[in-house]
Order: sequence, then structure tokens, then C-alpha cells
Amino acid sequence: MKVGDIVIPHFAHRKDSACSASFSEGESQQHLNGKQLLYQSLVNGKQEVELEPMLNRISQRPDLLVKTGDKNYPIEFQCSTIPISLLEERTDGYFRAGMEPIWILHTPAKFTNLPEGIGVFQFSKFQEWFIVRRSPNDHLLLTFNPHTQTFHYFSSLLHVAGQRYIGMHRILPLQFQIFPFALPKAPTEKEIRQYANLYETLRQKEVQNRIVLNRKGIRDPFLRSCYEMKMLPTQLPPWIGMPVQGNSAFREPDVEWQFRLVHFLKRNEIPFWDVAPYSIERFVRSFSGDYKGRAMACEHYIEFLSRYGIGSITQETELVENVVLRFISERFLAN
Repeated sequence: MKVGDIVIPHFAHRKDSACSASFSEGESQQHLNGKQLLYQSLVNGKQEVELEPMLNRISQRPDLLVKTGDKNYPIEFQCSTIPISLLEERTDGYFRAGMEPIWILHTPAKFTNLPEGIGVFQFSKFQEWFIVRRSPNDHLLLTFNPHTQTFHYFSSLLHVAGQRYIGMHRILPLQFQIFPFALPKAPTEKEIRQYANLYETLRQKEVQNRIVLNRKGIRDPFLRSCYEMKMLPTQLPPWIGMPVQGNSAFREPDVEWQFRLVHFLKRNEIPFWDVAPYSIERFVRSFSGDYKGRAMACEHYIEFLSRYGIGSITQETELVENVVLRFISERFLAN
């Protein structure tokens, strides 16, 4: 038992001791303060909550356990970077016990003083794991800063490339938080226009950077496709590079994987309107990442091509004005 003047009283493991009933990776002062603040906030909100209860059935100890009716919600406040496999192990344990955990990430330092509004956010692979997919088109990252006692929401996340997303940053003071945790509203029409403008700017920038900063030459898969298709990267049709549902399964920008898909179909003489699952499987195997997710993204893109009557790369197609704007608007309205 540690009882000092700075950190709240708590139990600590003896140094280098083995404990099969704990997943603890060591607690920092910010972690201790954070879960104490969250606990007090829930108590003030008249919630039935326990601090660090032991769940004997699965030998896990969540930071908090909220009881509402016949349901229990484990809450984990994660400050340190630990192996993702350990996060998945803990999550699986809660699900086996019939509980859906709520993970709250400590607000990354680079976002602490970030103003509210729409922007482009770069997350690490570890931070990206905490993104919650509330629906196919609604992705949310919830973080908490104990020092400022504020929640930082990154909502309506739209994948761009790698670990980059366009999204909305909102701040909620702890005293205004509720349970179940408050959820941000969908973007307004004006905000969706900002999304579309940002997306199109990043699309053009990606293509230009590939030309200017390329060090692989013709070995670059995207530029190789452009060469074989006898097309300039800067003159690709506007329908190549669309933020289709599930695009985050690809680490590559939409303009790249979609053009490579079109190239693959043309090279194998596969019409856009008759793409078999086997053909999609052959294509996505050349990429790394979530195979099923990539295949689904390809299916959504092919559906998009069919919807607008696009049958070939050389076809003259009259797309509606601001097709990206309409596409993003439909994605968010679907929520």
C-alpha cells in the first residue's frame, strides 16, 4: 500500500513480482489522476461505478466498471503505449464475459493545444487502434486529458492515406460529460464542403508528390500503372480517387489503389460491370493489411463505377458537379 502526499493512495506490485491476475503495465501519475477524475465524474453523475474491481471470471481488473441496469461497462483509460496484442487480449476477455469495454486514450501531446474544427490528423498505429467504428461510415476517437480535465473528440473521420484522416476536433470539459458518453453531431453542410475541399486538395498533392519526390522510378507501382496505361498522373479522370466506404483498409491513397485496380481490370480484360470475387481477391493480395476490408472497399468502388455508368478508363463520363462533395455528404448522411 502506497500512501503519500502527491499521488492518491493505491496498491502497487512488488518490484519484479509475478502476478497472473493482473494485466498492469505500471501506472503513471497521469493514469492514476485520470481514472480518479473519471471515477469522481461518474459518481457525481449518479452512476453506479466501481474503481479497479477484480473480475475473477476473466482475471482482469478494469480501471472503472459502470453498472447500468443489467449491463456492466468496463472503462479503460490508456496512457502508456503497450503492444496492440495486449489491448486485443483484454478486449477479448471483456467480450467473453459478456461486456463491451470502453477504451479512452490519453490525449496525445501534439493535440492538447489544437483548436477545435476540421483538420487533417496524423495518428500512430497505436492511437489508430482506439478509433471506434460506430457504423461503416462513422469513425470516432475519444481521448481524455487529466491535466486540463477535458475530453478531445476526433469524429467523422475520413481516411486519406496511411494513418492520416480528415476529421472534426471537438473539446468537452469533464464537468459536462455524461454517461453513456456524449457523441458529437454529424458535420453540417458547410463543414462537409470543407471536407470535400480538403480531400480534393490532398488528392492533387499526393499525385504531385509522387512525381516530384519519387525515388523508385518506374518501380513505383502507381507510376508503373500510369506508364502502362499511357496516362499522365496529373490527368487522371476525376472518378479515380473517391472516398468510398471501407477505404481505410488500404494504407495507400484512394487515387493509387483505385487506379491500380482499374489497371488490373484492363490488363486482364475484365469489364467493370462483371468483376468476380476471385478477381478482386487476386488484386488485393498484392497489398498489405486487412484482406477482407480491402476486398469490400474494392466492391464499393466497383458499385460506384456502375452507379455512374463508367465502363472504361477512356470513356467520356459526365459526372455530376462536385461529385466528391456529394459522395462525402451521402456517407455522413447515412449515419
